[in-house]
Amino acid sequence: MIETNPVEAIFVPKKKMTLEEVTTAETAKLYLESDELKELLSYVDKHRNIMYRTLIYTIAFTGMRPGEAIALKLEDVDLEKKIIHINKTVYAKKSIRGDFELTPPKTFGSIRSVDIDDIVVEKLKQLYQWREDREWLKSGFVFGDKEGIPPTVKMLNQTVRRLGALTDINKQFRTYILRHTHISLLAEAGVDLNFIMNRVGHKNSSTTTKIYLHVTSGMRATANEKMHLRFVELFENKKKHHK
Repeated sequence: MIETNPVEAIFVPKKKMTLEEVTTAETAKLYLESDELKELLSYVDKHRNIMYRTLIYTIAFTGMRPGEAIALKLEDVDLEKKIIHINKTVYAKKSIRGDFELTPPKTFGSIRSVDIDDIVVEKLKQLYQWREDREWLKSGFVFGDKEGIPPTVKMLNQTVRRLGALTDINKQFRTYILRHTHISLLAEAGVDLNFIMNRVGHKNSSTTTKIYLHVTSGMRATANEKMHLRFVELFENKKKHHK
Protein backbone atom coordinates (compact mmCIF):
# COMPACT_ATOMS: atom_id res chain seq x y z
CA MET A 1 0.00 0.00 0.00
CA ILE A 2 1.54 3.30 -1.08
CA GLU A 3 1.88 6.00 1.56
CA THR A 4 1.59 9.05 -0.70
CA ASN A 5 -0.98 10.04 -3.25
CA PRO A 6 0.74 10.05 -6.67
CA VAL A 7 -1.72 12.61 -8.08
CA GLU A 8 -1.52 15.01 -5.16
CA ALA A 9 -0.94 18.62 -6.26
CA ILE A 10 -1.19 17.58 -9.89
CA PHE A 11 -2.06 20.33 -12.36
CA VAL A 12 -4.64 19.50 -15.03
CA PRO A 13 -4.46 22.11 -17.80
CA LYS A 14 -7.79 23.51 -18.94
CA LYS A 15 -8.69 23.69 -22.60
CA LYS A 16 -8.13 27.23 -23.84
CA MET A 17 -11.02 28.87 -25.63
CA THR A 18 -10.41 29.75 -29.25
CA LEU A 19 -11.20 33.15 -30.70
CA GLU A 20 -14.01 31.56 -32.70
CA GLU A 21 -15.64 30.28 -29.51
CA VAL A 22 -15.65 33.79 -28.05
CA THR A 23 -16.79 35.75 -31.09
CA THR A 24 -19.16 33.27 -32.69
CA ALA A 25 -22.73 34.32 -33.35
CA GLU A 26 -23.81 31.17 -31.49
CA THR A 27 -22.85 32.86 -28.23
CA ALA A 28 -25.37 35.64 -28.91
CA LYS A 29 -28.12 33.02 -29.04
CA LEU A 30 -27.46 32.02 -25.43
CA TYR A 31 -28.92 35.23 -24.00
CA LEU A 32 -31.38 38.00 -24.76
CA GLU A 33 -30.35 41.51 -25.70
CA SER A 34 -31.87 44.29 -23.58
CA ASP A 35 -34.61 45.06 -26.12
CA GLU A 36 -35.36 41.33 -26.48
CA LEU A 37 -35.68 40.97 -22.71
CA LYS A 38 -38.13 43.88 -22.69
CA GLU A 39 -40.17 42.18 -25.40
CA LEU A 40 -40.28 38.89 -23.48
CA LEU A 41 -41.20 40.62 -20.21
CA SER A 42 -44.07 42.43 -21.95
CA TYR A 43 -45.62 38.98 -22.51
CA VAL A 44 -44.63 37.77 -19.04
CA ASP A 45 -46.57 40.72 -17.57
CA LYS A 46 -49.71 39.48 -19.35
CA HIS A 47 -49.39 35.91 -18.08
CA ARG A 48 -52.35 34.98 -15.89
CA ASN A 49 -50.29 33.19 -13.22
CA ILE A 50 -48.63 35.63 -10.80
CA MET A 51 -46.38 32.90 -9.39
CA TYR A 52 -44.80 32.21 -12.80
CA ARG A 53 -44.57 35.94 -13.55
CA THR A 54 -42.67 36.58 -10.32
CA LEU A 55 -40.46 33.50 -10.74
CA ILE A 56 -39.37 34.54 -14.25
CA TYR A 57 -38.58 38.10 -13.10
CA THR A 58 -36.61 36.74 -10.12
CA ILE A 59 -34.41 34.49 -12.26
CA ALA A 60 -33.85 37.18 -14.91
CA PHE A 61 -32.79 39.77 -12.33
CA THR A 62 -30.73 37.54 -10.00
CA GLY A 63 -29.21 34.94 -12.35
CA MET A 64 -30.26 32.05 -10.11
CA ARG A 65 -30.52 28.54 -11.49
CA PRO A 66 -34.16 27.48 -11.99
CA GLY A 67 -33.90 24.78 -9.31
CA GLU A 68 -32.40 27.25 -6.83
CA ALA A 69 -35.25 29.73 -7.36
CA ILE A 70 -37.95 27.06 -7.05
CA ALA A 71 -36.36 25.79 -3.81
CA LEU A 72 -36.44 29.21 -2.12
CA LYS A 73 -38.13 29.33 1.28
CA LEU A 74 -39.56 32.48 2.84
CA GLU A 75 -36.72 32.59 5.39
CA ASP A 76 -34.19 32.70 2.54
CA VAL A 77 -35.50 36.07 1.36
CA ASP A 78 -34.92 39.30 3.28
CA LEU A 79 -36.98 42.00 1.59
CA GLU A 80 -35.86 44.66 4.06
CA LYS A 81 -32.14 44.15 3.41
CA LYS A 82 -32.87 43.15 -0.23
CA ILE A 83 -30.90 39.91 -0.05
CA ILE A 84 -31.64 36.35 -1.13
CA HIS A 85 -29.72 33.50 0.51
CA ILE A 86 -29.19 30.58 -1.89
CA ASN A 87 -28.34 27.32 -0.13
CA LYS A 88 -30.40 24.58 -1.78
CA THR A 89 -31.98 23.35 -5.00
CA VAL A 90 -34.79 21.00 -5.96
CA TYR A 91 -34.13 17.44 -7.02
CA ALA A 92 -36.93 15.65 -8.84
CA LYS A 93 -36.55 12.33 -10.63
CA LYS A 94 -39.81 12.32 -12.56
CA SER A 95 -40.83 16.01 -12.83
CA ILE A 96 -44.10 15.26 -11.03
CA ARG A 97 -45.68 18.21 -9.22
CA GLY A 98 -44.89 18.02 -5.52
CA ASP A 99 -42.61 14.99 -5.91
CA PHE A 100 -39.18 16.43 -5.11
CA GLU A 101 -36.62 16.81 -2.40
CA LEU A 102 -34.46 19.74 -1.37
CA THR A 103 -30.75 19.10 -1.74
CA PRO A 104 -27.56 21.17 -1.38
CA PRO A 105 -26.84 23.22 -4.53
CA LYS A 106 -24.72 22.10 -7.46
CA THR A 107 -21.35 22.99 -5.90
CA PHE A 108 -20.05 24.49 -2.64
CA GLY A 109 -19.49 27.75 -4.53
CA SER A 110 -23.19 27.80 -5.35
CA ILE A 111 -24.01 28.58 -1.71
CA ARG A 112 -24.18 32.36 -1.75
CA SER A 113 -26.14 35.49 -0.94
CA VAL A 114 -27.17 37.89 -3.69
CA ASP A 115 -28.45 41.45 -3.57
CA ILE A 116 -31.81 41.94 -5.24
CA ASP A 117 -33.08 44.92 -7.16
CA ASP A 118 -36.18 46.91 -6.18
CA ILE A 119 -37.92 45.40 -9.23
CA VAL A 120 -37.65 41.92 -7.67
CA VAL A 121 -38.53 43.21 -4.18
CA GLU A 122 -41.78 44.75 -5.47
CA LYS A 123 -42.69 41.64 -7.48
CA LEU A 124 -42.18 39.42 -4.42
CA LYS A 125 -44.22 41.76 -2.19
CA GLN A 126 -47.06 41.65 -4.71
CA LEU A 127 -46.93 37.84 -4.77
CA TYR A 128 -46.98 37.62 -0.97
CA GLN A 129 -49.95 40.02 -0.78
CA TRP A 130 -51.81 38.18 -3.54
CA ARG A 131 -51.37 34.87 -1.68
CA GLU A 132 -52.49 36.41 1.61
CA ASP A 133 -55.57 38.09 0.13
CA ARG A 134 -56.72 34.81 -1.42
CA GLU A 135 -55.77 32.73 1.62
CA TRP A 136 -53.52 30.39 -0.35
CA LEU A 137 -52.17 27.45 1.63
CA LYS A 138 -48.95 28.35 3.48
CA SER A 139 -46.07 25.97 2.89
CA GLY A 140 -43.04 28.20 3.38
CA PHE A 141 -42.07 28.14 -0.30
CA VAL A 142 -41.62 31.55 -1.93
CA PHE A 143 -43.13 30.26 -5.17
CA GLY A 144 -45.78 27.97 -3.74
CA ASP A 145 -49.10 27.88 -5.61
CA LYS A 146 -52.57 27.98 -4.00
CA GLU A 147 -51.84 24.54 -2.51
CA GLY A 148 -48.38 25.63 -1.35
CA ILE A 149 -46.55 23.53 -3.95
CA PRO A 150 -43.83 25.13 -6.13
CA PRO A 151 -43.71 24.26 -9.85
CA THR A 152 -41.35 21.73 -11.38
CA VAL A 153 -38.39 22.93 -13.44
CA LYS A 154 -40.08 21.27 -16.43
CA MET A 155 -43.29 23.27 -15.92
CA LEU A 156 -41.30 26.49 -15.64
CA ASN A 157 -39.34 25.60 -18.76
CA GLN A 158 -42.56 25.00 -20.71
CA THR A 159 -43.94 28.36 -19.57
CA VAL A 160 -40.81 30.22 -20.69
CA ARG A 161 -40.91 28.39 -24.02
CA ARG A 162 -44.57 29.29 -24.61
CA LEU A 163 -43.97 32.94 -23.75
CA GLY A 164 -40.87 33.03 -25.96
CA ALA A 165 -42.91 31.66 -28.87
CA LEU A 166 -45.16 34.73 -28.65
CA THR A 167 -42.23 37.04 -29.39
CA ASP A 168 -40.49 37.72 -32.70
CA ILE A 169 -37.18 36.59 -31.21
CA ASN A 170 -35.49 33.72 -33.05
CA LYS A 171 -33.71 32.06 -30.13
CA GLN A 172 -34.13 28.82 -28.24
CA PHE A 173 -36.24 29.67 -25.23
CA ARG A 174 -35.64 27.69 -22.08
CA THR A 175 -35.28 28.81 -18.50
CA TYR A 176 -31.49 29.07 -18.66
CA ILE A 177 -31.72 31.89 -21.22
CA LEU A 178 -32.92 34.08 -18.32
CA ARG A 179 -29.83 33.22 -16.25
CA HIS A 180 -27.56 33.87 -19.23
CA THR A 181 -29.36 37.16 -19.90
CA HIS A 182 -28.59 38.27 -16.35
CA ILE A 183 -24.90 37.56 -16.97
CA SER A 184 -25.02 39.64 -20.17
CA LEU A 185 -26.77 42.54 -18.41
CA LEU A 186 -24.07 42.64 -15.72
CA ALA A 187 -21.33 42.51 -18.37
CA GLU A 188 -23.05 45.34 -20.25
CA ALA A 189 -23.13 47.35 -17.03
CA GLY A 190 -19.36 46.96 -16.72
CA VAL A 191 -19.45 44.54 -13.79
CA ASP A 192 -16.24 42.56 -13.23
CA LEU A 193 -16.20 38.92 -14.41
CA ASN A 194 -15.17 37.59 -10.97
CA PHE A 195 -18.11 39.38 -9.34
CA ILE A 196 -20.47 37.91 -11.95
CA MET A 197 -19.07 34.40 -11.34
CA ASN A 198 -19.65 34.77 -7.59
CA ARG A 199 -23.15 36.17 -8.07
CA VAL A 200 -24.34 33.32 -10.28
CA GLY A 201 -22.53 30.67 -8.24
CA HIS A 202 -19.87 29.69 -10.76
CA LYS A 203 -16.31 28.99 -9.68
CA ASN A 204 -15.41 28.83 -13.35
CA SER A 205 -17.64 28.47 -16.36
CA SER A 206 -16.86 28.55 -20.06
CA THR A 207 -20.45 29.63 -20.80
CA THR A 208 -20.31 32.60 -18.42
CA THR A 209 -16.89 33.59 -19.77
CA LYS A 210 -18.05 33.28 -23.38
CA ILE A 211 -21.08 35.50 -22.75
CA TYR A 212 -18.98 38.02 -20.81
CA LEU A 213 -16.31 38.28 -23.51
CA HIS A 214 -18.90 38.40 -26.27
CA VAL A 215 -20.76 41.30 -24.65
CA THR A 216 -17.67 43.24 -23.60
CA SER A 217 -15.99 42.81 -26.99
CA GLY A 218 -19.09 44.37 -28.56
CA MET A 219 -18.86 47.24 -26.08
CA ARG A 220 -15.19 47.77 -26.98
CA ALA A 221 -16.05 47.86 -30.68
CA THR A 222 -18.66 50.56 -30.01
CA ALA A 223 -16.20 52.49 -27.83
CA ASN A 224 -13.52 52.25 -30.53
CA GLU A 225 -15.94 53.56 -33.14
CA LYS A 226 -16.86 56.54 -30.96
CA MET A 227 -13.19 57.14 -30.20
CA HIS A 228 -12.32 57.07 -33.92
CA LEU A 229 -15.07 59.57 -34.75
CA ARG A 230 -13.82 61.85 -31.98
CA PHE A 231 -10.22 61.64 -33.27
CA VAL A 232 -11.37 62.41 -36.83
CA GLU A 233 -13.33 65.38 -35.54
CA LEU A 234 -10.29 66.70 -33.67
CA PHE A 235 -8.08 66.19 -36.71
CA GLU A 236 -10.51 68.08 -38.98
CA ASN A 237 -10.75 70.93 -36.47
CA LYS A 238 -6.97 71.08 -36.37
CA LYS A 239 -6.78 71.38 -40.17
CA LYS A 240 -9.37 74.18 -40.14
CA HIS A 241 -7.42 75.98 -37.45
CA HIS A 242 -4.17 75.87 -39.51
CA LYS A 243 -5.96 77.27 -42.56
